[in-house]
Amino acid sequence: MFRRSLILLIGFWIGSNEAINVTNSRYRQNYHIIAPTGWLNDPNGLSYFNGNYHVFFQYDPTSSNGGGPKQWGHVTSTDLVNWKYTQPTIALAPDQSYDVGGVWTGSAVNNNGELTAIYTGLHNNTGEQLVNIATSTDGVTFTKYSGNPVVPTQPIDGTNQFRDPKVWKYNGVWYMVVGNQSKKNHGRTVLYQSDDLRQWTYLGPLADEPDNRVGSMWECPNFFYINGKHVLFMGTDVERDGDHFANQGLNVYFIGDFNYETKVFSHAVDFYELDNGHDFYAAQMFQDPKNRTILFAWMNSFGTNFEEMQDGWAHTLTVPRQLRLSSDGSRVQMIPVDELTLLRGTEYINSPIEIEGHDLRLYYDKQTGKLVLERTKDVRQVDMGSIMQLNLRIFLDQSSIEVFANDGNVTMSSRYYKDPIPTITLFAEYGVANVEFQAFRLNNIW
Repeated sequence: MFRRSLILLIGFWIGSNEAINVTNSRYRQNYHIIAPTGWLNDPNGLSYFNGNYHVFFQYDPTSSNGGGPKQWGHVTSTDLVNWKYTQPTIALAPDQSYDVGGVWTGSAVNNNGELTAIYTGLHNNTGEQLVNIATSTDGVTFTKYSGNPVVPTQPIDGTNQFRDPKVWKYNGVWYMVVGNQSKKNHGRTVLYQSDDLRQWTYLGPLADEPDNRVGSMWECPNFFYINGKHVLFMGTDVERDGDHFANQGLNVYFIGDFNYETKVFSHAVDFYELDNGHDFYAAQMFQDPKNRTILFAWMNSFGTNFEEMQDGWAHTLTVPRQLRLSSDGSRVQMIPVDELTLLRGTEYINSPIEIEGHDLRLYYDKQTGKLVLERTKDVRQVDMGSIMQLNLRIFLDQSSIEVFANDGNVTMSSRYYKDPIPTITLFAEYGVANVEFQAFRLNNIW
């Protein structure tokens, strides 16, 4: 007989939401970032500027299948919780020869009181993927640089798969990583530097894996310093290995040390998944005024059937998460930002409870030592190691679940489709679980 203590904190919203220009609100999210209508994908340009948090996102307001040229949608918040669409909601549109095929993924930085967006543009005539910039003094209205593109060609040692610039500043110098496929068709991240965000010098590959074990193209790279180490994470296509790398498109990361003099990133051979759920991709991070490393991701996997597409909209971002390293420096951990407690309304229940349901199953298997999230018989599971107690914090919205286990050692993010909201089954295989259950009704921000 197995007895295990489970301390569960579940946050969820129950109720209706008046959708904005959509045909059905049954799966419409209530406290996650979503587009007003149409298609949303990668988070872009994460930044803090003029007293507001800014989240831009890949946006196609014309359809729910993302078939049109991409634009940058835009929301702002003073607290990382209550988001508002800017007016206009479209910050950057494809209206120049160098980006008429789409304003694709990129980043944003505060350059001496000017918010500068650095983005991928798809050229009208050549189909090349180019790096461009646009600037804003108010954080809402942007002017594209007359000298675009600032990086007019891909590296000479790479293919035309060249996209998703992420920029940061160190000791007065701007640096940029970009995803690029090598001419031998393996994934890699390349490095640039600049004094003014307009003239860029190619420094060569920051990291690559010639044996293709980390996929053929590295998208949405992020490179940053945290807790004494440098972390590189990116979206890619890794071959499945048992329970690992189960999604069609996922975020993985390396941890190591970067020397700014030699421009060498020395990292461990092993790489790891950033999230172990069904739907998590195109993650992006930024540093906020509290010196926290904050992340958003697109809750997506390319094998998922997203049922809301028939309702006139598609996709959602994760809740904001704070990144840190584990105590031994070997893993990236993610926890919900503290501000999310502002969403809490009425406490739903505060007593031991047996939770029943059949649409989502979240359980800990003592025999295998794995935490399992099962969605309509599609299983994701993670080895939790030797533990005596399992602490779970779960965010359940109209069509998503995010699980944070043992203070961010493991996270699992997944979409689901059940009208109305399903219940969650929590149980321990081959034994009995003592469950302390606390839930809050979360406010609707839209």
